[in-house]
Amino acid sequence: MQNQLSDKDLLAMCQSGNESGFAQLYHRYAKKIFNSIYRVLSNQEESEDILQETFVDFFSRSDKWHLVLSVEAWLRRMGVNKAISLLRKNKQYFTPVDDLEIQDDGEDELLEKEWRECRLTDLEAVIDQLTGVPKMVVNLYLFENMSHDEVAETLGMTAVAVRSQYHRAKKKIYEQLKERYNYAG
Repeated sequence: MQNQLSDKDLLAMCQSGNESGFAQLYHRYAKKIFNSIYRVLSNQEESEDILQETFVDFFSRSDKWHLVLSVEAWLRRMGVNKAISLLRKNKQYFTPVDDLEIQDDGEDELLEKEWRECRLTDLEAVIDQLTGVPKMVVNLYLFENMSHDEVAETLGMTAVAVRSQYHRAKKKIYEQLKERYNYAG
């Protein structure tokens, strides 16, 4: 079995003009980045276009590669930001919610336990039914592993507003999952 080249080695190949480096980086990360973009846009064709733009922009900015600590994280951030820009361009703006302090009423532990017990496909289907800011917040926080502060910065909101949106979305998801499983608890 052949040893897999590191991202750093592949970037060096790209800088020397070796097309194999470009192809290997694309094949290594395209599916993951596409999934991140698709979670934001929920549109196959637009997601494919943004994926292509992301890689073209990344490959044309070789002067910035020395700043890259993680190729995957850099590509993911570029792709998600481009997807959000497309939504804004298409006039799907994010309206900040009033900054609300959410009190923890002890349900969070129960909600987290219920989430772990449900099937992932059901969870994804319910999340996909969310719209606008709540869907974006949940996807960026849960699937892209961004902190509330990073989500806030990405969406141009306050961290408190992001936490509020996340809390509301989580309750909505929980209620829909409860209905799916006919859980009366």
